[in-house]
Amino acid sequence: MTGEILIEKIFAAGSRIILEYVDAGGAVNNCRTRVEDLEGIYLVLQTPIIGNVPVKFRESQELTLKRLDDSKQEAYVTNVFVIDVRQGKIPLLVCSKPKKVDRTSLRRFSRFDVDLPLKYTPSGTDGAGYVRDISLSGCYAVLNPDPEVKTGADLMLTITIPGEAEFTVSGRVIRTDPHVESKTIGAAVEFYNISDTIQEILYNYIFQLQLTSDTILGTTHRED
Repeated sequence: MTGEILIEKIFAAGSRIILEYVDAGGAVNNCRTRVEDLEGIYLVLQTPIIGNVPVKFRESQELTLKRLDDSKQEAYVTNVFVIDVRQGKIPLLVCSKPKKVDRTSLRRFSRFDVDLPLKYTPSGTDGAGYVRDISLSGCYAVLNPDPEVKTGADLMLTITIPGEAEFTVSGRVIRTDPHVESKTIGAAVEFYNISDTIQEILYNYIFQLQLTSDTILGTTHRED
């Protein structure tokens, strides 16, 4: 596939992308948006809306665009510049057309230490616990002892991201670890049959964790 055809495929109208930019204060921000159209030498994007207010961009501002690959293990990355803003009900960003795209592994976003409330089914007890770390492909959960939670078991996990979202995903237990001192068990869970909506929630959350750990907290994370 030639570079031109690849760009047209990646940034086809309606494609969901992550837009990353540096604001006037020097902070790195990212938000979700969609491609409106690919017009000749221009890429037209829907202006992201945050709190019912369109994000303001200036002419010549550089933007980094990321498009999750269908494999869910890589992302396409490119940089463009804002040429104009078309006012309307949803303002449109007219940007330079990408000249090339790079691929980056999402494995570098893989495992981050978190503390997220968790509910799960089936369960022989209260079906609650917390997620200790999370990645695009799975999580490590700490649960009350439960005979239903064993290697090979299928679970429905409802994970809460405080202040942001709650989502339910299918998972398969690939390993359990008894925690004798705390009288809990640990379960390494692999996600499967992930919908596009849940994948996007996960991707955005993990992407934000990556930004926070690298630029603010300096937290390390473990690779898969």
